[in-house]
Amino acid sequence: MDDTVTDAQLKQIFRKGYTPESQARGNQVYYCRTERELGTRFERKQCKTAAHILQDEQWGKEATAEVERTSGNKALGPNERAK
Repeated sequence: MDDTVTDAQLKQIFRKGYTPESQARGNQVYYCRTERELGTRFERKQCKTAAHILQDEQWGKEATAEVERTSGNKALGPNERAK
């Protein structure tokens, strides 16, 4: 993935709760946020590069699309009900 981050992508990263924290390994900026660990009260700090954050989001979208494609589930319209 290209290391160039657009303003729109940067805004997207900030909306996810990440803030720029440090530079390491050359000039890469790491964006960090705290996340609560599932089933506990403990929080952990998670830091990633912008490229990694955007790649994780893309993989999530692809996984969701694959599940919807293989299971036949589609989003229900406003006038539809689950059977």
